[in-house]
Amino acid sequence: MTATLTRIALTLLLLGLGRPAAAGPGDTPLPTFADGTPAQAVYTAFGLIKNNNLETDFVCTNLDAAPVDIGIQVFDETGALRNNVAAAGPLCNAGSRAGQACTVDNSTDTVNGCPGALCPACCVLGSGAMLAVAAGRTVTIATAGTAVLHEDQTLAMNTAGSGLPNLRNGSGRVVATSLNVFCTAMLVDKLHTICDPAAPCSLPPPTMVTIPLVRIP
Repeated sequence: MTATLTRIALTLLLLGLGRPAAAGPGDTPLPTFADGTPAQAVYTAFGLIKNNNLETDFVCTNLDAAPVDIGIQVFDETGALRNNVAAAGPLCNAGSRAGQACTVDNSTDTVNGCPGALCPACCVLGSGAMLAVAAGRTVTIATAGTAVLHEDQTLAMNTAGSGLPNLRNGSGRVVATSLNVFCTAMLVDKLHTICDPAAPCSLPPPTMVTIPLVRIP
């Protein structure tokens, strides 16, 4: 009897070890927004970059008749989720507490601040979610601010996965409380703007390239 129970326990353990860990946009459980509303998966995104002054911007429009929560989840090359759309308040955008909740915008408070970060402007809204987006409204959520585009919110990345504050070859997922949300996404040069042709300018136009979004049935 004891031997049989031992074999059953070992079998269950091996089955558990053989199960893949939750990772990436296809295997990570859907979140709940900070207002308590569960999210639905709308799009999967491929080729997200936050590296070498390239950032990824998502532009989404609510075509529902009611307000909708919209969020962007980003995953690094290891498949780790690097932001938290459920965060209700400000987050550290760098330092040893990157991606964690903060209440003071400084690097000296090791409990409520952002030690190791460049402050001020280190404790910011950065969940990657916009709550109660009005019907017909368009919002832009990005991995960082850019000079050429307007962003309504940027992401504060945590230290999961690679632990680095970048996405060298990442993926993403658009989540919302309604499927009547439609988006586009693009890679953007964060530093440069488009020059006025009437003024002398030797700079090339900034990089702006659309990246694929796959609608989830």
